[in-house]
Amino acid sequence: MEENTQTSPLTLEELKNQIEDYRKSKSYNRQPIPKHLWQAAEYLARKHSIAIVSKELGLRYSSLKERIYGSLVSKNKIKEKSPSFVELKYNQPLMQEAITVDIENKKGARMRICLGSDTDIASLIKTFLSL
Repeated sequence: MEENTQTSPLTLEELKNQIEDYRKSKSYNRQPIPKHLWQAAEYLARKHSIAIVSKELGLRYSSLKERIYGSLVSKNKIKEKSPSFVELKYNQPLMQEAITVDIENKKGARMRICLGSDTDIASLIKTFLSL
């Protein structure tokens, strides 16, 4: 196990310089950042904030957050699988209560109808309004 021999932690500016030096000297483009630089970034993010450190150092916010909070972050992002089929049971009528309709035609005649859920309301209204 490698021990940290530094007596004082790096400042944000010092770590930024180290990361810039690393990025200039890496052998290929997608080479991962070394563990000791990530650890220093984690330390500074706990001290300042993840947003400030990730922005200043040019690190992905989500990567730094996951390193600090562990796999808890990634587990919470896993969505439950959506069902491929949903069965809807509608054996019972949608309206079970009585319906009250108040109608007034052009001549001023009024009609109040109290109906059950299985009555054809449209034809009753049409007939009344045609009077």
